[in-house]
Amino acid sequence: MHFEPESYEYTTRRGIVYAHAEGRPLRMTLYIPDPDDRPARPGMVLIHGGAWLLGTRYQQAWYCRQFARAGFVVMTIDYRLMPSHAFPKCLHDSKAAVRWLRLHAGELRVDPERIVTFGASAGGHLAAFLAVTGPEDGLEGPENPGARSDVLAAVSLYGAVDLTCYRDLPAYGPLNDVTRRFLDEFSGREGFAPEKHAWEAASPITYARKTAKPIFFVHGRSDRIVHFEQTERFHRRLQELGIPTGLIALPNRGHGFDYIFTRQRRDIFCEMLSFLGAHVPDVEECASTAGPAGPGAG
Repeated sequence: MHFEPESYEYTTRRGIVYAHAEGRPLRMTLYIPDPDDRPARPGMVLIHGGAWLLGTRYQQAWYCRQFARAGFVVMTIDYRLMPSHAFPKCLHDSKAAVRWLRLHAGELRVDPERIVTFGASAGGHLAAFLAVTGPEDGLEGPENPGARSDVLAAVSLYGAVDLTCYRDLPAYGPLNDVTRRFLDEFSGREGFAPEKHAWEAASPITYARKTAKPIFFVHGRSDRIVHFEQTERFHRRLQELGIPTGLIALPNRGHGFDYIFTRQRRDIFCEMLSFLGAHVPDVEECASTAGPAGPGAG
């Protein structure tokens, strides 16, 4: 598949405060398709990675631009990070972002019923959480009341979706012990779910049920930072529940492969759009033709 030019140009609005958490302003950047005469457009909350410890909203700028050019109003966010802020504060901020987009849907010409999410790595963890949780799970947070935090579909790019893999699978990698200690701190410090083991409670796969929304997964089989088995388990669980899901499993690709294999990234982006287009009306798909370099190719 070969990537072709997109439909829309875009403008950006930077540094907008979307919530105040513990007295701290949380900021975001908007990418707005332009020109665009549609009465309402799909919206997207885009969440960066960085092990819930590092990163900024500028980290996934390539995806922000491409989704905006495909017709989405994209809201890319900063959120509270470790070591000061453990789970579920990062999820509270992500849900606050979805609610902000709904509360401002009129002025941005966003259809509040067509909001999706995208995330990579730690952001994929949060994007998947948005697709499987609701108010009944007690994970909403207090910011931006008066709107829902659900999404219509999600894309998880090598997301950490089942943290129990770090505990239960054979150890590999030089930082495995450090990772386990970090995840103990990340998932257990707040004591938000004492009736569950913290690692399960901080994993989106735990909340998968028949009300979950469609999720599209992309993951390299050689990922030594986020186990491919996490995505494989979650994908299989959604299939068992009858939830629409897709998985691109890439041979010989590790974590963050899309920063290196940019041609492959473009092809996979078209697959993401195709999946979203199947579940979100009025999504512009890539103009593309079949070719020898598909998503699993080098």
